[in-house]
Amino acid sequence: MNVRSSVLVIVACLSSFMPVAHAQGEALPPGVIRAGSLANHQLIIDIKVGVAAKVAAKGCSKRDSLEQFVVAMPSGKVGSRRWKERWMVTGCGQQYPIDIDFIEDGPDAANWTIAK
Repeated sequence: MNVRSSVLVIVACLSSFMPVAHAQGEALPPGVIRAGSLANHQLIIDIKVGVAAKVAAKGCSKRDSLEQFVVAMPSGKVGSRRWKERWMVTGCGQQYPIDIDFIEDGPDAANWTIAK
């Protein structure tokens, strides 16, 4: 599969990659401190591409749902704060926890990496 085909497969998978609201009163997964994401809308869109690729690399190309959780709240100085999230992808009959590290790059931007 060439790079263009890979990108098209990932983009096609994103259409079924919808966030799921975590039910009030439902227990949080171990290791997380709150439901949701601290990332803004555009950053979430960007990250979904990387998360879809990570799950596809694990052998699942059909994702049913996505839940986002905060693992560590931001720490450090404004503009260079760091935080961690865990995005739980459900698909192909199992769950895929994807850990994401964030670091601000100035007041209005952030970089992210998917932990290995």
